[in-house]
Amino acid sequence: MPIWEDVYSVVEPQITADGLHVWPFATALPVDVRFFDFGDQQGKHHDLRMTRHDYCELLYVESGTGTYQIQEQFYAFKRGDLLVIGGMQFHRLREFRRAQMRAVALYFRPEAVASINTHGDPHGDEQAYLTPFLRQNKAFPHVIGAATGLPKEVFGLMKRIHQELPATDQRARLAAKTYLKMALMSLVNHYAAGQSTAAVFLQRQHSLDKLQPLFDHLERHYAESLTVEDAAALIGLSRSHFMRFYRQVTGQSFVAYLNHFRIAKAQLLLTTTEEPLAEISCAVGFCDQSYFGLTFRKLVGLTPLQYRQTHKPPL
Repeated sequence: MPIWEDVYSVVEPQITADGLHVWPFATALPVDVRFFDFGDQQGKHHDLRMTRHDYCELLYVESGTGTYQIQEQFYAFKRGDLLVIGGMQFHRLREFRRAQMRAVALYFRPEAVASINTHGDPHGDEQAYLTPFLRQNKAFPHVIGAATGLPKEVFGLMKRIHQELPATDQRARLAAKTYLKMALMSLVNHYAAGQSTAAVFLQRQHSLDKLQPLFDHLERHYAESLTVEDAAALIGLSRSHFMRFYRQVTGQSFVAYLNHFRIAKAQLLLTTTEEPLAEISCAVGFCDQSYFGLTFRKLVGLTPLQYRQTHKPPL
């Protein structure tokens, strides 16, 4: 029987300052299947930050309906659908309209199915398996409907992969890779009408590289005042150009991103220290404790004190 985990508790602590989700893959085989709960029986849920990653993701909707945000676009999904998500685009579950939503995630790094060159890019014939993830532009249909029958087929293969993990021997690794390639081949056939666009991938990487000095600064100085003008100056853009560029790349405003990041830092301090709320508020860049409390509750669904009481590990 699968173990269903709270997605917020698992994923949120793994997101870095620059929005990168770092998944702890096993060294022998960078493939994983996890069963996630999005919200509880009362319909309460937390908002995850917009994130990106260096792996590929398939998300099968086991129950519930809702909306998924990828960059600035929104995609409706329902039970039985499959979401195909490339690593370079910022994304998150935006909302769901059932008391409890469950989804099964398949994560894998490109080297699990294709050879990687010295620059870290897939090459050779096997890179064709990754075509659905490398050609994702604004027109890409991320949601494959249940009516096509493909999501159910892929879900069946995801469960077979899960049965082979952690794949500690050669036979298990071979079996897991084979099932993964079968799933990817089905996706390649489904998207066969499209064309691979390496230029889209490279342009997105270039945009993220341009923002990297800002992400590095934020990681070191998130407790200090940082205006939109300051952020724009760090990457050499005007205020108006920066605001458009940042939203285009990340799918949200810089202020929204900064608030999510600071609140995530506060969550860590609330559960790992005994510091007073006022000191934590200042430590993560909120000079006004009342504004900190309002922002925290808006993003997390609890007050800082409630969060500390319900999430602090027992002694």
